[in-house]
Amino acid sequence: MQSTEEFPFPFPPYTIQNQFMKELYKCLENGNLGIFESPTGTGKSMSIICGALKWLIDHEESEKDELNTAISELDKKIDSHSNTSDDWLFVQTEQMKLNAEKQIIQRKLNSILQYERKKNSIKDIVKSANNTKKLHARMKTGGTKQKEETENELPLEKVNVIPEEKIEEELVLEDVQNSDNSDSEEDEEDIYENTKIFFCSRTHSQLSQFIGELKKSPYSKMVSVVTLASRQNYCINKNIRRLKQLNLMNEHCLQLQKKKTTVKDEKDLKRKKVMTSCPFLPGNQDLLIGETITQIQDVEEIAQKGENIKTCAYYASRKAIPHGQLILIPYNSILHKNTRISSGIKLKGNILIIDEAHNLLDAIERMHSVMISGRNILHCYSQLSQYQKRFQALFSAKSVLSLSHLSFYLKKLITIFGATTKSNPSDVLNTETTPKLYKVEEFELITEIDNVNIFELLKFIKNSRLTHKLQGFMEQYGDQLKIQKNHAKTSGVTQFLNTIQNKSLEHNATDTVTGTISEEEQSNNPLIPIVSFIECLQSNCSDGRVFVVPGPTIGQSIIKFLLLNPATHFHDIVRDAKAVVLAGGTMAPMDEFTEQLFIAAGAAPERIVTFSCDHVVPQENITCNIVTCGPTGIEFEFNFQNRQNTKLLDELGRALVNICNIVPAGIVVFLPSYNFEELLYKHLDKSGIIAKISSKKCVFREPKSTTQVNVILEQYAHHIKKPQSPQNGSLLFSVVGGKLSEGLNFSDDLGRCVIVVGMPYPNVKSLELQEKMKYLNENVKSGAGQNFYENACMKAVNQCIGRAIRHINDYSTVVLFDKRYSQKTKALPHWIQRTVVSHSTFGSMISIVAKFFSKKRNEFNKK
Repeated sequence: MQSTEEFPFPFPPYTIQNQFMKELYKCLENGNLGIFESPTGTGKSMSIICGALKWLIDHEESEKDELNTAISELDKKIDSHSNTSDDWLFVQTEQMKLNAEKQIIQRKLNSILQYERKKNSIKDIVKSANNTKKLHARMKTGGTKQKEETENELPLEKVNVIPEEKIEEELVLEDVQNSDNSDSEEDEEDIYENTKIFFCSRTHSQLSQFIGELKKSPYSKMVSVVTLASRQNYCINKNIRRLKQLNLMNEHCLQLQKKKTTVKDEKDLKRKKVMTSCPFLPGNQDLLIGETITQIQDVEEIAQKGENIKTCAYYASRKAIPHGQLILIPYNSILHKNTRISSGIKLKGNILIIDEAHNLLDAIERMHSVMISGRNILHCYSQLSQYQKRFQALFSAKSVLSLSHLSFYLKKLITIFGATTKSNPSDVLNTETTPKLYKVEEFELITEIDNVNIFELLKFIKNSRLTHKLQGFMEQYGDQLKIQKNHAKTSGVTQFLNTIQNKSLEHNATDTVTGTISEEEQSNNPLIPIVSFIECLQSNCSDGRVFVVPGPTIGQSIIKFLLLNPATHFHDIVRDAKAVVLAGGTMAPMDEFTEQLFIAAGAAPERIVTFSCDHVVPQENITCNIVTCGPTGIEFEFNFQNRQNTKLLDELGRALVNICNIVPAGIVVFLPSYNFEELLYKHLDKSGIIAKISSKKCVFREPKSTTQVNVILEQYAHHIKKPQSPQNGSLLFSVVGGKLSEGLNFSDDLGRCVIVVGMPYPNVKSLELQEKMKYLNENVKSGAGQNFYENACMKAVNQCIGRAIRHINDYSTVVLFDKRYSQKTKALPHWIQRTVVSHSTFGSMISIVAKFFSKKRNEFNKK
C-alpha cells in the first residue's frame, strides 16, 4: 500500500480531518467495524470521500501489482529450473506445478483486465453517442416525437394490450408450480467482482448533498459512481408513476414485463431478448449505464437522462452496479435484506459506510416493525372472499388450498379484538380496551394462527402474484361490488365492500403504541401490510413482541409487531462486508452501537474501533449555558407534571422576551413535544408574551405538515435577512425530534441562539418503551434499559444543539432551560462541554450572552 500520510484534498485539510482520514483508511485496510464521530461543520463528508476513495484506488492498484509481482516471481522460478542440470523429470514436474500456479494467477489478472475493457467499452458508447448527438437530433422528426409521447401517455390497459375477453384471465392466480423462475437457461457471463464502497444515508436529499461534495473532491473524475433509488424516483413510465404507492408500482412494473405468449414462444423470446410491454425496456440501456458511470450524477439527473434516451433509469442503475466503484444508496435498500437482494447488492468483500448513523438502531427497528388495523384485516378478508367466489372454479387445487389458509389466517387475526369477519369496522368493541403485549409464540397460540405454515403461505403469495391480482380485481370490479345492496342489513361483507374505496382513516390517538397506519391501508390493497406483518412473524420469537391496542371501534384497533433486537437484521452485514463504518456528527454513547449492534450481531470485540474528534470552531465562538431558574427566580424543571403549570409557562415567556432583547438575527426554540408547543404558544399568545416577542422577532411555528416546512423556513430566513423595523430577526418554535431538529442547517444568522426547553424523555408509561428496556436489561447487561432511556433523551438534545454551528467561522449560543441539565453535562457533545456554564441565576446567563454578542459586534465593526 502507498503511504497514507498525504490525502488528496480540495483545500488544506484541518488537523482533525487528516486524523479522520488516516483512521478511516486504517479501518478499511484492516477490515474493522468502525464508529466515527465528527461534529457537523468539520467537513465530515469530504473526509469520508477522500479517506475512503484513496484506500479504494490504492487497493485496486495493489491488487494488480500483487498479481503481476506473483507472475514475475513464478516466471523467474520457471526459468531457474529450466537452466538447472538437475534430473529432467524433476525439472518438468516442478515447472508443471509452477505453470499451474501461474495460470490461476493469470486468470485472476485477465479477469480484472477484461472487466476494465468492458467498462471502457461502455464508456466509449457514451463518447460515440455524444459525437453523433446533432445527427440524432435532426433525425427526430416532430411526428416521431408525437408518436413516442402518445405511446408514453397511453392508459395502462392500452399499454398491456389486453382484449376485454382476456381481462378475467389476467386476474386469475398464476400457477405456483410454474412460477419458480428459472429464466437463466443461458450461462451468465462470468464478470470480475471489483471491490466496491457502498455509501448510504437516510434520505435522497442527504445523498444529494454528498454528491455535491463528491463533485468538489479530487476524485470526481477518477471513480465510477452509481446512485440507486426506488421506482418512485427513477420510473419514467407515466402509467406506473401515477400509482404513487411503491408496492403497487413494483407490482405493475413487473407485470408489464411479463410476456403473454405460449411456452414455446417464451423460449424463442428469451433467446431473442425482445422488447417487453413497457416502452422503456430495454431501450438503449448500455448508453444510460455509460452515462451513469462516466459522470457523477444525482437521481434527478439520471432519471432525466433516462427520459431523454427513452430507456428505464431504474434498471439501468442496477445494471451499472457491477461497473461502479462507489454505490450511493438510501438506508432502506441496504438494511432490508430482501430489498438488498432484489437490488443486486452484494456486500461480500465490500465496504459499507453508513452516514448519519446516530439513529441507525431506531431506523432498523422501525424498518422491521409493522402495524395493521382491524379495518385493514376486515377489508382484506372481504376482498379475498369476493375474489375467491368469482374465480374459484379457475384455480388449481393448490391455489384453492393456499387461499383458504390465508382466509383462515385473517379470520383468526381479527379474533384478538373479540370480533369476527362478519363485524363492521365501525362496530364498537365489546372487550376491555386495555392494550396488551404478547410474545410472538403467545400471540400465535392465542389467535391459533400457528396452525398455518407462514413460510409456505408467503411463498404462495409471492409466486402467485396474489397482491397484484387482488389489486387488479378491485380496480376492475370495485365499483360493481361497492354498489351491491343484496342485503337489507348494512353490515358484514356488503358493508365492507361499500367502504373499500373509502380512503379516510380515523386518527389513532393512543400514546401507548407510537406510529401511524401507513398509506398502504388507504390504497385498495390492504394485503400489502398484512403480508409485511406475516413476514415479521418469521423472526426469532425472542427478537420481537406483538402489541394489541384496542381502539374505540374494531376498525381503529391495532396490532403491531415491534422489533426489539436490531442486530438480528445486521448479522449478515457484519459477516459479509470487509469493513463497516458508522459515521455521524454525534455518535455518543458509542457503547450502544458496540453492544446492541456489532457484538449482538456476532462481531469479535477486537474488530471494533472508534474515533471521535473535536470541532473545528474555536472555543470563543461557542457558549453553552444551563439555566436553572427564570428572571423572577422560579425554578426551571419542565417535567411532565409541571408542563401545564401556568406560573412556569409565564416564567419561560419572560425568559424568552429577555433573550430576544439581546440576541440578534435568528433564534430557534426546541420544545419537548408538539402538544407542549401548542400549549405553550396558546398560553403565551393569550398572556401577551407573543406580542412582546414580536416587537423584536417575527414569530414562526414548526408546521405539522411536511409540505409546509420549506415555506416556513423561507419566511423565517427572509425576516432575518430583511427584518422590518423594529424587528431584528425571527424566532422559530420547533419540536425536539421533529422536522427541524435533524438534517437542517441553521448556520450563521439563521441560528445565533439555540434554546432547548426541558428534557425530552420518551413516555416512560409506554408499553413499547418498557418492553424495550426489559429486553436490554435481560439480553445486553443490567442497567442497559435505563441507559437506553437516558440516552434517548440526550441524543435528541444533542441533535438540536448541532443545528447551530455549521462551519469554522460560525458562532452561536446554546441555552438549556432545565435544572436537570446540570447533572447531564457529560452527556453533551465533547466539543460543547468545554464551554458549558451552569447558572444559579437568570441574570448571570443574560450577562454572558450579552457580552458574547457585544464582542462579536465589535469584531464585525473592526472588519
